Amino acid sequence: MRRMALTLSCLLTLWAGAAAAQVQAQAEPAERGNSATQADTYCAGMITNEEIPYDNYVISGPEADPQTIYSDRQYVYINKGTEGGVKVGDDYMVLRPVKDFLHVRVWDSEHLLANQMGQQWADVGRIHVVVVHPKTAIAEITYSCGYMQRGDYVRPVVNYPAPNFKPLKDLDRFAPPSGKATARVVRAKNYQMLAGRGTVVYANLTGVKPGDYIRFFRYSGARSDSIYQIGGITDHVFGFGKTPEHWAATDVPREVLGEGVVLRATPTSASVLIFNLFHEIYLGDWVEVE
Repeated sequence: MRRMALTLSCLLTLWAGAAAAQVQAQAEPAERGNSATQADTYCAGMITNEEIPYDNYVISGPEADPQTIYSDRQYVYINKGTEGGVKVGDDYMVLRPVKDFLHVRVWDSEHLLANQMGQQWADVGRIHVVVVHPKTAIAEITYSCGYMQRGDYVRPVVNYPAPNFKPLKDLDRFAPPSGKATARVVRAKNYQMLAGRGTVVYANLTGVKPGDYIRFFRYSGARSDSIYQIGGITDHVFGFGKTPEHWAATDVPREVLGEGVVLRATPTSASVLIFNLFHEIYLGDWVEVE
């Protein structure tokens, strides 16, 4: 049943990704450079247990009937004007709380850790105020991560850094444990279950900062109740051999999957951009600070 749900979730994710691409004004570049792009830093999203004020928001925009969503270079109305301290030339970032409607559990502690981390937030885009009235303002959408809609949160701009990447040749396939903090990949941007190069994932990793490098790894055959791997196959596979003594998943060398860099950090999580990859990364895989 869970495998059927996973298949359905993957199909819906692909459909949603294709639909979102139609409203995105700035797509990922075909050739990625040596550092995080503007799309990476503007649209990373985050998970946090901190309360984000809801005092400023998108009302609607021109042609509200029949216009339902807004994207790059269109205009929106926000609920604050001169009386709320808004001025022509002000820039804001637009956010939206998001939730997983499918609730498919990929690994055993996924939902527990996700709830402990807090609310997942999607970056919607950036806006620039062009006209101000006493109680409202008109702003132009200057960057779109996706479509804007009524009720989206409007917050002061935070200029996140764009960290550099490490060369793929420097990624050690057999790197020993760093001895630093470890955590799990709990969620991914857009609720993906499978992550590749250029994807942002959210780990329950604290005490880090933007620019810190992260290594992804996996214990093969771990009994973690994961959809994507069968537990206990480290030392035996029915019909294909068995070792004379038991070997736990943590007793044999781990599998290094790839490398990422922290784009944002909250009190409960880190938003990590994957930039080097040996193998695909699933929810439930491990991370460690390099």
